[in-house]
Amino acid sequence: MKLRSFFVALLFCSTYTFSQTKNNISLIYGFNTNSVDIHGAKGDYGYNDKNGKSFGVKYTRSFTKVFSLETGLLYSTNKVQSNTIGSYGERTYNGEVHMLSVPVLAKWTFLKYLYGQSGVVFDHQTNYSAYHIVDDQSGVGIEIGIGGKYNFGPVSIFANPYITNHRFYGRNNLMEAGIKFGLGYDF
Repeated sequence: MKLRSFFVALLFCSTYTFSQTKNNISLIYGFNTNSVDIHGAKGDYGYNDKNGKSFGVKYTRSFTKVFSLETGLLYSTNKVQSNTIGSYGERTYNGEVHMLSVPVLAKWTFLKYLYGQSGVVFDHQTNYSAYHIVDDQSGVGIEIGIGGKYNFGPVSIFANPYITNHRFYGRNNLMEAGIKFGLGYDF
C-alpha cells in the first residue's frame, strides 16, 4: 500500500512538473512591406516600397513567466525596385532579396496574452551577385516587435507585428515592417 501511494504521489508531482512548460516550437508565416534606406547617398536613384513574405520555425525558451528568449530560422523573399532618372528619362529595375535569418530576441510577456520583443538578427543573403540592384544584405541587424499569443492547452497561436532593419551599417539597407503569424506547441 505504501509503495502504491508513493507511485501515485510521484505521478502527481511529475504531472505538475511537466505541466509547467518551458519550451515552445512554432511554425511561422509572415508578410511585410519593405523599403531600402539609402542613408543620404547622393545621386539620381532611389528605391520604391515593395512587399515580401517569410516562413520558418522558431524556438522559445521561457525562464520566468515574464521573460523568455527566442531564436529560429526564417527564410524570406523581398521584392525591391530601383529607379533612376537620366537624360533617357526614368527607368526602373526590379529584383528580389532572398535571405536566411537567425533572430535572437528577448521577449517580455505582460497582461497574460501580450508580449514585446527586441534583439539582433543574423542574416545571410542567398542570391546576391555583383549585378544585384541592392547591396549585399548579409550581416547583423535589429528587430523589435509586439504581439499577442493565445494557448489552447499545449497548442498556441500568435500574431506578431514587427520592424526589422537587416543591417545597421553601410548603405542601401533593407528595412521591413510586417506581421508574422504562427502555430506553436508547448513542451
